[in-house]
Amino acid sequence: MNFSRLIFLWIIGMLCQTNAAVAQYNVINYNNENYPELVIGQIDQYDYSTVIHFTYTSISSLYLNGAEDIQLIENGKTKKLLNSYNLPLDEKQHLFNDSGEKLNFSLEFEKLDDVKNLFSIQSASVPKFNVLDVKLDNAQKTSFIDVDSFVSQTPSREFYVFYNEGFPVLRYAYKGMVVAVKLIYEENYGKFFQPQILVQNYNKKDILVDPSKIFAQYEIKGKYFTAPIFDYKKYMLLVKKVQSSERFWNGLTEGLAAVAAGYSYISSNSNTYVTANGRSLNYGFFGNNMYAGTSVSSATARASTSSSTSSFNGANVYMASQFAKQNMENLKAKQVDRLTAIQNGYIKMNTIFPNSEYNGFCNIPFRLDISSFLMKIEINGTEFFFEWDTNKLNAML
Repeated sequence: MNFSRLIFLWIIGMLCQTNAAVAQYNVINYNNENYPELVIGQIDQYDYSTVIHFTYTSISSLYLNGAEDIQLIENGKTKKLLNSYNLPLDEKQHLFNDSGEKLNFSLEFEKLDDVKNLFSIQSASVPKFNVLDVKLDNAQKTSFIDVDSFVSQTPSREFYVFYNEGFPVLRYAYKGMVVAVKLIYEENYGKFFQPQILVQNYNKKDILVDPSKIFAQYEIKGKYFTAPIFDYKKYMLLVKKVQSSERFWNGLTEGLAAVAAGYSYISSNSNTYVTANGRSLNYGFFGNNMYAGTSVSSATARASTSSSTSSFNGANVYMASQFAKQNMENLKAKQVDRLTAIQNGYIKMNTIFPNSEYNGFCNIPFRLDISSFLMKIEINGTEFFFEWDTNKLNAML
């Protein structure tokens, strides 16, 4: 091969690399005067989808959630939401610790026909996501945003309340951890609040559960008082037949772990959702990384399953969402089964290894005159706050 031919091939290769790297847009005009805290940072146009990257700054509200009805409207055509990265949807909420905090998240939609067209973002259920007159400056292009890196700057703290055996369960998912508390009223050996605590570890590092890092308060007529938590030794003095009590505990918590797991794909960086056919599907894809195996060989074969890459592949994610419905139940079962369970009755100090979960409970003296009951659980330096207001307490009793 002659030298000029080599030069020609080198130039073609460089041009291909450049075109692959600079194809997206971060010079964007739009009307968000009603909700200036919601900012569009960049729009990436993939072969099969359009991804919009947002940053939200908490101002008047300390929570944020999206909805599955968020859509793009282009020339009267609707482009549906396919995936949400780091933004809880519908009943689930991201909780901010304080005003001024930011949350990065990315929403993937069916592909816009032409990025030169004016379009809008619309939602019937979440007014914040009504953004009008979005116009790109398609003459100015930039590099693709790596979704994993973008959202990991501000990992979402997902909060969700669901019910198990008639009792409200308050659940967090944050940085690869799930922490859920089910509060019941126990009177077998006295009258007690009995928080049943579930901790699941999806990280690659250990998690320490320390009973001394669990705190509780009563609210009585607008004032707060410390609620004493019995340690294990005091619990042993109260309960004469520990074995029967352990059986009682296991019976109450049967199924709680299965309900608490699987609501969203848990990552050490964020929480990820795949949506299809109008409902949230907790399918195991993040970008082009597959979280768990599926029963559909074509999905496994066509999607990259390498855990060493974090680049975003719109084609693979779009494909994954199409397979999501038929594989959802299969994945949920795998996600629960893959965790090693530690059920230890009354809560004690325990190290929770990766891919493990821990169940335990404690006793707190019951009071009828309270208007709310609060708990704080600190795990690996992260604080999780739980509150049962009058309605939740009434549902418990």
